[in-house]
Amino acid sequence: MLQQRREFLQEGFYEPLAKLLQEQWVGLMARSDEPMMLLDSGCGEGYYLGRLQEVSEPCADRVSLYGIDISKEAAKLASRALAGVDVAVASGFQLPVQDASLNVVLRVFSPGDNEEVARVLKSGGQFWRVVPGENHLIELKQCLYREVRPHDLPETPDGFELLGQESLKFSLHLGTPDAVKQLLEMTPFVWRGSREGKQQLQSATELDVTAEFVLQKYGVSNVRDQV
Repeated sequence: MLQQRREFLQEGFYEPLAKLLQEQWVGLMARSDEPMMLLDSGCGEGYYLGRLQEVSEPCADRVSLYGIDISKEAAKLASRALAGVDVAVASGFQLPVQDASLNVVLRVFSPGDNEEVARVLKSGGQFWRVVPGENHLIELKQCLYREVRPHDLPETPDGFELLGQESLKFSLHLGTPDAVKQLLEMTPFVWRGSREGKQQLQSATELDVTAEFVLQKYGVSNVRDQV
């Protein structure tokens, strides 16, 4: 799964999402002269963390990037690919980070404990959560399920306030059987849905799909700050 994900992402299919994260990070760095620390919780093989590292180079003397993943193999891949970034095997439900030490916690389609995020954020820090939009990969779901339901956006976590939300939707043309297989096998859909649907996708030579992401940016609420 990790290899399929790496190859798919390196082909640039999710480049618009990487660019959105880069823009948000560059904007945040530009608004501060203080040291900046970001943790990618559930970093996988390190694709998005690597893209953030690229735009951090002009501020390298005051920027520190970190990644964790519960998968030992994922952490190994990320560590080998990202010189200068510290990567550890750890869970998003128990962050190996000191209290009030981070400017940003990023989670891209990854589970984790929100109270842990609040614990490790500095005053004024932000929690960036990327979740699937309403029709993300709906074409895959149409192949796999009789009844297709749109994704529901998760609510604002307890103890946080929504600072802003960025929506991103674009079409992908997967022009080779390998690209279709990579997308299927890097998603939870590979274990779900009908056998016939998976066989249809695995034998497809090309596929057009919808990618839809929502970046939700949160701050710790004032109520929590006062407790």
